[in-house]
Amino acid sequence: MKTSCNRIAGQSVKRLAALSDGIFAVAMTLLVLDLHVPVASAIHSEHELWRALAALAPRLAMYLMSFLTLGIFWVGQQTQLNHLARSDRDLTWIHIAFLFAVTITPFSTMLLAEYPHYRAALLAYWFNILLLGVVLMAVGGARSGRVW
Repeated sequence: MKTSCNRIAGQSVKRLAALSDGIFAVAMTLLVLDLHVPVASAIHSEHELWRALAALAPRLAMYLMSFLTLGIFWVGQQTQLNHLARSDRDLTWIHIAFLFAVTITPFSTMLLAEYPHYRAALLAYWFNILLLGVVLMAVGGARSGRVW
């Protein structure tokens, strides 16, 4: 009896959820690496420290925005995974594509934080967000076409 590889590969939704949890945790942690403590040698007073912390506000805003965005997508993916009894190789690869978009988020966030006035940086960031949404929607579309 011939068995399709797609029918036996990638069936565990729990393993997919575990991989997803790990990748989201790392990506969300990497976001904070763009926030740097002010250099001690440049701070000589309380006022200078407050000014240096205020200068971090744009990067802190990008961090918060991206952290919350990844949180929203994590909740969305977990919701989808909770509705699956089983998976297959195709669905697993769609989720791998989604997780690729998750891993690129720290880069696009840092790019926009570094170059907030450049359209290319904004487009790269928003393309990353679009990619997250499109691939997560593809999972829903794939589910409607098949029984998973």
